[in-house]
Parts: sequence; C-alpha cells; structure tokens
Amino acid sequence: MKLPTNVIAAGKAAVQAQWSDTANVTRKQKVDNVKKDVEIYTGITCHLSQSSKPTLEQSDTVATTAAVFTVFVDTEVQLLPGDTLIVSHKGQTFTGAAGDPLNGTFSNSVKLEAVKIT
Repeated sequence: MKLPTNVIAAGKAAVQAQWSDTANVTRKQKVDNVKKDVEIYTGITCHLSQSSKPTLEQSDTVATTAAVFTVFVDTEVQLLPGDTLIVSHKGQTFTGAAGDPLNGTFSNSVKLEAVKIT
C-alpha cells in the first residue's frame, strides 16, 4: 500500500520526535589504494533500543551473555552491513557493527552487533 506523502511525513515526525540519541557512522572505503575508516555521518539523530535481554550461553569452558540492540535512523540515512556505529545513549556510548539494514516507511533500522558499552 502506498501512503500519501503527507501521512509519511507526519508519521516520521511523530516517531522521530521521541528520539534523543545521536550516532556517528564510519565505513571502510578505499582511499589511495588503502582501506580506511571514513566518517559517513556525524551526529545524526537516532534511537537505540535493546531488542532482547542478555541470555546466558554456556559451553564447556565459559558462560557469556550478549544483549541485542537495534538502532533506528531517518529514512534518508543509508547504513550498510559492517558500518561502525558509535551511539550516545543517556550518558553511555555503544560501539558496534551494523547488521543487515531494514528500510522502512518511517525509519530505517539495523541490529548492532559486537557491542562494546562504555
């Protein structure tokens, strides 16, 4: 179903009015025949959400937990798998790699993988 442009704009505005997080995005690109991290977006407004609580994963030698996070961004922001995201959320910094993007009507989203919280 194709929504009217004004409905999409109103929906995006309502959703994004609740966002208070910011993110910087870097991407590996070839510069002078060398792969370098290039900053693609700086200070974009986003929303970080914890998709699931940490679950205990056990093996013979170690038990670990990993939470799953999702980052929501404006539809104009095009994230690629493997992009590095540094998200500022309520005084904490979440750094991780973007998973496969999901491009939606009101926002785009990616799972944040290998997250380091500082």
